[in-house]
Amino acid sequence: MNKPFETLITSNNLKSPDRWYPKPVDFYKFAINVSGDIDECKRLRSNFAYSMQYIEYIEKQLSELILSDVIITMLYKSYIITSMSIIEALFVNLLHRTNNWNTTIWEEYSTIKSNPKKVDEANIMIETRLFQQVDEYNMRMDLDSMIKKVEKKNLISIDHNAFPALKKLRELRNRVHLQIGNGPYDHDYNCFGFGEMQMMRRILYTILASPEFCNNADAFNFIKENFTTRGGTL
Repeated sequence: MNKPFETLITSNNLKSPDRWYPKPVDFYKFAINVSGDIDECKRLRSNFAYSMQYIEYIEKQLSELILSDVIITMLYKSYIITSMSIIEALFVNLLHRTNNWNTTIWEEYSTIKSNPKKVDEANIMIETRLFQQVDEYNMRMDLDSMIKKVEKKNLISIDHNAFPALKKLRELRNRVHLQIGNGPYDHDYNCFGFGEMQMMRRILYTILASPEFCNNADAFNFIKENFTTRGGTL
């Protein structure tokens, strides 16, 4: 696992066992605790494992390659987007298995719109939404709603100060949409820095190592090591 990055260079013609590889998929699959629908859990464990292998790969790039500032910034961005996707998936499972997912018995039936009417020199239109009662079903929850619910219900055994950081990182994750920003200088290069990367490492390790999700904390030690060796404290 500690083979250097140069073992991945094509011209070295190294045989597979001599190349660097991340930890095996099955290693990560069994490192987390998820429960619920069997098919959903299998899918979650697989996607979790693939994403963790990618996190390992980004850490190796940052540790062993001499890169331009822009490329380093984009690796930070990829790391944060992937990490927040991992956290989102785990929170979905946590909310479902603790029966804290938002549900409703009301489904939109119809919408009634009035004719426009001028009021105080402005055109006004009234819209009325009608709902019918149905069998209870799951509502849509975005990541912001999930973080707030997990925090409010104390569903995870982590320090409360992790939640403001989670909310900040959620905003950064939204920058997967390249058009987001305010003004000409609110771009990725000015938003994804070393501080944000360290924040993501700390939060990702904290959540993965929590008793609600962790089966094997050793699987995530490389995140902790990369955080602490670069000036962080968990």
